[in-house]
Amino acid sequence: MDFDPNKTYAAVMKAGDEWADKKAAYELLDDLTKTMLAEVTSDYMTDKTSRAGAEMLALASKRYKEHLASVAAARREFLRAQVSYEGAKMLAGLRQTQESTRRAEMRL
Repeated sequence: MDFDPNKTYAAVMKAGDEWADKKAAYELLDDLTKTMLAEVTSDYMTDKTSRAGAEMLALASKRYKEHLASVAAARREFLRAQVSYEGAKMLAGLRQTQESTRRAEMRL
């Protein structure tokens, strides 16, 4: 197998792009968590419900739990993409080392 730096670079860049996209998606959802809680809390605010009571209902609501599940799913995808990216970088380094070793052996 011949070492092709262009293919290796393309593979690392593709994995890096996927990692960046998934990290951005996760961070957006994570950043919106407080906003989502405030929005759901306001849905429960009435003359008879205190802010603390409304927040308790919001934390237990299906809508807020679904948001948290979405955040968790996005985080999982982000972490998987990070593993792929780090693996691609490691493989690139290993292939480079392998090729250097092969060339050194040819000189013996």
